[in-house]
Amino acid sequence: MKKIFTTLSLFFFMFLEITFSQAVIFSENFESGTANAAWGVYYKGEETILARPMAQAPAVLATGGNYVGLLQDINGSYTGSAVVFGGANTLQNYSIEADVYCYVNQSLSAYSGLVVYADSSSANSNARRDFYKMRVDFDASNRINFSGLKSDPATFLPVFNYDFTGAANPGRYPTTNSWRKLKIEVRTINATTVRFWCYFDNQQLTNSPLERSTTGNTTGSFGLYSFQQSATGLAAYFDNIVVTQLATSVEDKDNIPVDFSLSQNYPNPFNPSTVINYQLASGGFVSLKVYDVLGKEVAALVNEYKPAGVYAETLNATSLPSGVYFYSLRTGSYNLTKKMVLAK
Repeated sequence: MKKIFTTLSLFFFMFLEITFSQAVIFSENFESGTANAAWGVYYKGEETILARPMAQAPAVLATGGNYVGLLQDINGSYTGSAVVFGGANTLQNYSIEADVYCYVNQSLSAYSGLVVYADSSSANSNARRDFYKMRVDFDASNRINFSGLKSDPATFLPVFNYDFTGAANPGRYPTTNSWRKLKIEVRTINATTVRFWCYFDNQQLTNSPLERSTTGNTTGSFGLYSFQQSATGLAAYFDNIVVTQLATSVEDKDNIPVDFSLSQNYPNPFNPSTVINYQLASGGFVSLKVYDVLGKEVAALVNEYKPAGVYAETLNATSLPSGVYFYSLRTGSYNLTKKMVLAK
């Protein structure tokens, strides 16, 4: 009976093939052995992000491949701060997520994180520039910090500063150095208001979203951030970076998806990673899982509440053998499944 059920399930999976346009606008996993040439240096004369063998990272990322990204101000030229950016200065309403190596109890303040709405129009110069950043620093204070920055390297004048405190987010802070998933969603609500959703380990942080009324950036590039108040800066490591275009606003019902959908993964066939896009017409508990041809679960990409919107998840199949796999999106009464091929 189990064999008959499995066979019928496979036929069911194979016929559920609905394709939608891709929402991913940038991705980087460093598996070419070099960093994407699209990364720009934010501070004049600063070091850019580099691809390094995974073996050189402080710890191996289980969902990573053979390479990882390294960002560091190795000469302390900007007080240990290094920032790279990508994408157009006119980008608006997007998310950036990445695996980020997080340090615990560094002797000096040490942050790594993500950047959104960066003004890259005067990048690689001495001009004052703005950006927003989500950064993590785990010590006695256990801070996940979100702030805006007037990033004049001589002054570092803050626009605003917010800490997701341990009391507001119990049990979400690591006690040892480890790889963690960080994500920011940013949406421009109107000409003077920007809103930010912050996630740590795929969980939306308490008191998120944050809203900023500003005459500053309502568009901008995405990026990566590294800082340590030392002569060599923090050796920050990043992997599986995905930037996704979002609906204009979760408050603007005309821009919320009108239906639930699951896109064909891209690329397909793939090796070792691929991106899966899906959209939700309303919020709810979402499960996105991957199965082998015998129906055994091999990866759980999402298992949490998600608001209405457009999303992307990255599957890294480094530890899986070549073959046919199926990924299934379940939310409410919807159950959508597609087939993909891992070709090593």
